[in-house]
This record gives sequence, C-alpha cells and structure tokens, in this order.
Amino acid sequence: MRKNSYYFSNCKQKATICLILSLFVAVFAHSQGMNARYLEYIDRYKAIALEHQREFGVPACITLAQGLLESNAGQSYLARRGNNHFGIKCYSWKGPVVEYDDTLKHNCYRNYGSAEDSFLDHAKFLRGKRYSPLYDLELTDYQGWAQGLRDCGYAEDPAYPQKLVRIIEQYELYTLAEETVAANLKHDGDVPPPKRKKTKEKTEVPPPPKRDHSARVANAFNHSMTEHQPSRAEVDHQVARNRPAATRRATTTNASSDND
Repeated sequence: MRKNSYYFSNCKQKATICLILSLFVAVFAHSQGMNARYLEYIDRYKAIALEHQREFGVPACITLAQGLLESNAGQSYLARRGNNHFGIKCYSWKGPVVEYDDTLKHNCYRNYGSAEDSFLDHAKFLRGKRYSPLYDLELTDYQGWAQGLRDCGYAEDPAYPQKLVRIIEQYELYTLAEETVAANLKHDGDVPPPKRKKTKEKTEVPPPPKRDHSARVANAFNHSMTEHQPSRAEVDHQVARNRPAATRRATTTNASSDND
C-alpha cells in the first residue's frame, strides 16, 4: 500500500515538472519568435496609430501591421529614403517623390518629411472612395479589414491578407482595438443623462367673484330710505334761501304786511 502511494506521488511530481517545462518552452519560443525590431517599431508608433483610429476610423492594428510589412519595420529603402512606411505610390501626389524599381520599372512613390507625415497620409488615403466599404466593418474585425484591403486593390500580393493577420496575431495587435472599444463603452456609461429642465407647475387662479348688481341697487335704495327726510317748513326755507335777494325782500315785505 505504501509502495503504491509513493508511486502515485512520484508520478504527480513528474507531471507537474513536465507541465512547468512545457510552459517555459512555449513562452521562450513565443518570445524568440518576436522580432525585437518589430517590438520597437510597435512601441514607437502605437500612440499615433491609436490616434488615427479614433480620428479616421482605421484600426490601429491594421495601421501597425501594414507599416511593419510594407516598410520592414522602418528598414526598407522607401522608409529610409522618403519616410514612406506604407508603399503609397504617387498617383495625384504633388509633393516630392522617390523613384524605386519595384515589380514595375521606375515606380513613383510619395516622399514625406517625417514618418508621422507618412502615417497621417496613410489614414487619409484609406478614407478615399475606393476603401469606403471597409468602414462597414467593426474595428475589431481585423481579418475583414485585411481581406478588404486586398479586395479594394491596395496590394497585388494574393497572400497580403494572410501576412497582415499573421503579424497582428503574433504581436497581439488586435488588443488595441478591443481596449479602445471597451474604453468607449466605459466612457459612455460614465456620462450622466442630460438634466431635464424643471417645469413650474401652473397653479389655477380662481376667477374673481361675480358682482351682484341687483344687491348693490337694493342696498343703495335702502340707504336712501333710511336717510333723514326734511319737513315741509325746512323745504320752504331752503327754497327761499335759493331765491334772488330782490325776490326775498318782496316776499319778506309781503309777509310782514300780512302780519300787520
């Protein structure tokens, strides 16, 4: 019984050691498969590729993969001679040019003042009408973008899409688009909903009370009835006071004679 227990324990230890060694070998092989010059290129131009991804909608992984493939990580003749990292030909270009014997004799390529200018022109170049179908694809669909570039005529090499995909997957460039999408979703979630303006509740004002004119007339009549009614003598005296002076004297004289 003890012998069997020792046997199983020994096998378990050997299996653990084998697993650790296999993981170490896989990591070592993966790191050995990565080109140090490629890693340096990615680190140098990753920020500008992400910036153009936000501004122009070109996936950063596609930009970097094309730059690595077309310029051999910045070591090609066009990259060193004319800062042309994407092999863009002259076409309607009015700036300085570089002549380079490629598959066709005396091809004309664009000449840039800096690598950053080349990256910017590449992003604008892909916004042309020829490449408009690419923008129906998601940023994370790097395989669709790689195939779409070939279908739209960016390169003549039939294996061009596979080469781009291999670079993207080997150097895990696809994580750039995934991180950007996740960051945008998080940012959208952090934005508070717009505040609605508070509307003041309308308070209903009761209408003014209706005036009862009949009651007003009745009150005036009652008031006039309750006032002092003058006697006959008071009326005659008031009338006499309002007469002219001559008339009053004549009346007074007549009255005094009558009294005599």
